Amino acid sequence: MIRGDRVAARISELGTSQAAVARALGISQQAVGKIVKGETHNTAHLVRLARTLQTTPEYLLGETDDPTPGKGFYAPRVEAPAMQFVSMQVALPAEDALTRMFEDLLRPLDRNMPLADLARALARRLPAGLVQLRDSMGSEDNAQPRVAD
Repeated sequence: MIRGDRVAARISELGTSQAAVARALGISQQAVGKIVKGETHNTAHLVRLARTLQTTPEYLLGETDDPTPGKGFYAPRVEAPAMQFVSMQVALPAEDALTRMFEDLLRPLDRNMPLADLARALARRLPAGLVQLRDSMGSEDNAQPRVAD
């Protein structure tokens, strides 16, 4: 049985996304999501999934605790798209709502990271933060933009 927690950990360690892994495998993001949630016990894509995540099938199956692939291993690099297009019409919320969004994005990050690494991690998390911000815009206290003093 595929260990979804290990798939999720490898995706995170590589700094990629379920969508990027899905594109590399030629399957849907929902299929990768089911693997991560443990809803898929077997997949015909196991070997390619392991290569994409730069590990071994044995690691993803829980047969070994060593994620390091052996000699002669070839793993295609999974790249996030160089440019992401986000299209949404939004009125910026109050400063407090933006502050909460940035706190949520920064909370899980190691503050001792070099500034460039911290900025890159924030850039990776920003699209999800903007979606959450958009979804929270329905409440009246966030819906009115505030002009800076």
